[in-house]
Amino acid sequence: MEINGPADPRPRGAPTIYHFADVRLGGAFPFLGEAGAGHRAHIREALVRVVDQGLDVAPSVVLITGNLFGTAFPSRGLAEFTRAQIARFTQAGIPVLIAAGPLDALSEKHYAAGALADLERVSVFPATPKLVLLPDCDLGIAGVSWAAAPPPADFISSLADQRSSRFLVGACFIPWPDTEEGVRSLRRQIAASGAHYLALAGSPIRRDLSTEQVTAWCAGAPELVAPEEGEGAPLVVRMNGGVTVTPKPVARRRFAWCTLQPMAYADPEALATAIRALGDPDLAAVVRLTGGARINQYIDVAELRDRLAGEFLSLGIVDESLPTLADLEAGVYPDLSVAGKFVSVARAEMERATTDEARRRVGQALRLGLALLEGRQPS
Repeated sequence: MEINGPADPRPRGAPTIYHFADVRLGGAFPFLGEAGAGHRAHIREALVRVVDQGLDVAPSVVLITGNLFGTAFPSRGLAEFTRAQIARFTQAGIPVLIAAGPLDALSEKHYAAGALADLERVSVFPATPKLVLLPDCDLGIAGVSWAAAPPPADFISSLADQRSSRFLVGACFIPWPDTEEGVRSLRRQIAASGAHYLALAGSPIRRDLSTEQVTAWCAGAPELVAPEEGEGAPLVVRMNGGVTVTPKPVARRRFAWCTLQPMAYADPEALATAIRALGDPDLAAVVRLTGGARINQYIDVAELRDRLAGEFLSLGIVDESLPTLADLEAGVYPDLSVAGKFVSVARAEMERATTDEARRRVGQALRLGLALLEGRQPS
């Protein structure tokens, strides 16, 4: 298949590719809780920024490597919005090639409920590998879409057989490896591909998978879509005297794990102040409470989260702290008192526990029990 355009105003010569992925229009974003619905509107705005930036780049071709949609069946309004944005590229004479991902996988009759059907200069790769030629810049792009099953396992390594132009590019969404050995195996496939550039997706954060022989990048998501630290961004790929890849971030939101140690704070209110200081309306944060905690330092995680959630895009708090051994053995409470007996039982249970999770449960029960015995309002 050839894509060409007699009225194309862009300069001829070495190609420039604008590569992005994992926009996830219409996605659910459950990790954001109640903020997930509002984030869907923010994702639409992110696509507008991606297209605005891409038009400024004026590339030879736009490659979208999976999960443009977060659903295989977007609403009519979302489909029309997406169609209008992608058409901005094609109206400027820029072809758009799309490889479907697992979230917007090809069905038998259409891609994402036909949202991009019949758009001139837009091509969605089928479930079997296909080569698209752009003769104006002597570029061949071999791509494949996710359908009922992932792309063929040998798609990347078999690209060397597809060379029919000066420049060869591969495009697909890959199942991301779970292990370091899996990543090494993927790099070996990349090295064997013979491609000038591999436009990949499969991770919500940007990853450079290049080898000595082949430039390969996973673009990541242009805006926050998953509870992972790091960022994705559209990539500008220039093939002029070598391949250069320049990330062009548009994201306004981010995810972060934040670690605090309860022992560093005199009381729950001081801890709340420390969490509040991290607040940012564009931050999805999970605060992990770790290390030691005094046995009388009860933290009501649910109350603390509800009180501070308005300071963040979303907030989770996980209490992994444990009473210190010194506190358990210090005899802070008289042995014959109810509290002393309670501490003695908890210490024995802690010693019998065989996992950190079991020890945490004992520690949390101890801190709650002491707070109630002492008539303190848990907070």
